[in-house]
Amino acid sequence: MSELPSVEKYKKKIAERAFQAYKCMDCGAVIAPPLGVCYACGGSKMTWTSVSGKGKLVSFTVIHVAPDEFVAEAPYFVAIVELDEGARVAARLAGFDPLKPQEVKLGTRLVLDYVQGKSGKTYLAFRPA
Repeated sequence: MSELPSVEKYKKKIAERAFQAYKCMDCGAVIAPPLGVCYACGGSKMTWTSVSGKGKLVSFTVIHVAPDEFVAEAPYFVAIVELDEGARVAARLAGFDPLKPQEVKLGTRLVLDYVQGKSGKTYLAFRPA
């Protein structure tokens, strides 16, 4: 049965260290975070799906001046990771020194991980495979 997508459930799964994406039941596209419709075919029948947790680094930036909620965590990386299933997700990048971004290479193979911020909040993250 299709369940309405919910960013709150997506965040809850990350907080529980049980990351899942959404899968279109019409075309099989994997989407994360969940949307109301499939961006590949426009279908609206979706279901939660497990993913491999593997992907590659597509883009990244280092946050030096963070919003108030994250000031204590700066500097930190925010990355775009393309999962092997095709979805692109925004996540923290772990395993690199944010003061040495020149050492990070696009295309680096990554694996799913989680990081806990100084606030105690758990974030989706990826680290080198």
